[in-house]
Formats: sequence, C-alpha cells, structure tokens
Amino acid sequence: MIQAKGIMAKKKEEILEEVKNLITREDGTCKKVLLYAVSTAALLKDGAKLLEKLQRNMKVYEENGDRIFVIFTVQFGAREKLQILRPDIVAFFDTVIEQYTQAAICKTIDYEDMDYIYDICDAYYGDWGIGAWRCRLMKKPVMIQDAHVE
Repeated sequence: MIQAKGIMAKKKEEILEEVKNLITREDGTCKKVLLYAVSTAALLKDGAKLLEKLQRNMKVYEENGDRIFVIFTVQFGAREKLQILRPDIVAFFDTVIEQYTQAAICKTIDYEDMDYIYDICDAYYGDWGIGAWRCRLMKKPVMIQDAHVE
C-alpha cells in the first residue's frame, strides 16, 4: 500500500503541476479554474440534449478563455454504458468529448482524479455528485447543470 500511495502522490503532483502551468498567465496571475463534471446518469437521462448543452458551454468557455480554464471529467465507464443503453448517442458523445480533449482552454481528467483538483478549482459546474458536494463543503460556488436550460 505504501508503494501505491507513492504512485498516487506522484500522479497528483504531475496533474497539479500541469494544471498550474496551463492556468498561469505570462504576467504570473492565474485564470479561474472551473471543475466541470458530467455523470453517466445525466447522459442516460438527457442524451443528445445534454451533449448539445456541452457544446454550447464549450463556446462560452472559449469566448472567455483569457479568464477561465476548465478541468473537465466524465464519470468512469460512461461510454461503455451508453453503448449498451443509449447507442443512439455514442457517436455524438465521442465528438463532444474530443472537442473538450482538444480545446486549449480545457484539460480532461479521469473522474477518479477529481480529488486532486478540489483545492485549486475556484468553482464547480456540472451534474450533482461527489464533485459538487465536495466543492459545496469547501464553500466554493456550485452550479448544477440542467440540460433543459439554454
């Protein structure tokens, strides 16, 4: 277990160092960091409507890329569950995830790596879950995503 803790600590340091490099401006100030998490349940429930919302959100983030940086994550196993339960949206899901992965104003992380981000994020946006709960406990602004609100 000690070895596993060492590996986890190294991974945490690497993620935090990368994020710090991405959010630091040339003058030494930092962009605001938004933790954005999407759950499998929301994807199953709202499908293409939620994916369209993710695309609209990306446009807003890109327009404000000089001020904010997004740490984006999707719940582990979401794609596999969509393949079984919502095959109609898998291709759209892949397209949206690729947009977030390729965006210069965004870093995608594994869902289980959210624990590393809570201390450096300034706010949370996304589906209700552990990320929202932890940020709420830390007195950080939390906004719950609603696929049916423009």
